[in-house]
Amino acid sequence: MKMFDYQDFGLKKDNLYEIIATTYSTTAEDKDIKPNASCMGIRMIEGDQIQISPFYSTTTYKNLKEYGTIAINFVDNVYLYALAALKEPNSPIGLIDFPSNYYDFKYLESHVLDVPYIKKAWGILIGEVSREFQKTKSDEFGETTIPVFKLDVIYSEKFQESSKLFNRAENLALETIILATRLKIAKENKNQPLLSKVHEKIIDHVENIERFGKNENALKTIELVNKYISKLMD
Repeated sequence: MKMFDYQDFGLKKDNLYEIIATTYSTTAEDKDIKPNASCMGIRMIEGDQIQISPFYSTTTYKNLKEYGTIAINFVDNVYLYALAALKEPNSPIGLIDFPSNYYDFKYLESHVLDVPYIKKAWGILIGEVSREFQKTKSDEFGETTIPVFKLDVIYSEKFQESSKLFNRAENLALETIILATRLKIAKENKNQPLLSKVHEKIIDHVENIERFGKNENALKTIELVNKYISKLMD
């Protein structure tokens, strides 16, 4: 097992980092692994643990509760965040699952099932749940009780050195992905003022990204987001 030093990954205590989390369940026949990828935020906390807070309704939460294992993928391609964030069972754009060709699997002697990860990640951490509790989150949608998992890192690997920071277009693209998921919640809650506010922000971000020019990953991301929003707002 590789020893984990969070500073090797450029992490700092208490900072929030956007990552792609991969978990797994099994098929009905319990023969095949079904991976799942989702955009999540993580924090480094005391004792070199990681804290993550998936909503109760998510596949990430259900898989963590059942199997207790998760891979944290550090990815520098913003388009992959869009694929992970905008997939859903009844997708208006036909994006039901994160594309299977982006997955690989890590064998660990301590696990019966291989752990899925994103093969285009520059580094991964594999964590096991050590504790779960609840907290109350307040945002524009009101107060919500969410679960919080503390994770022990049982495996870490850097596939390549990466000091990449998203440029302005990519940062805006990542924020636009998050806004698109909020737009869906606002629509489901029939919150028209918030729906309009979020939609206006998205339009502004898209215009700025297109103005910044030839960032292929950011432009691909916006193309997917625009398609998603167009269907959502019909």
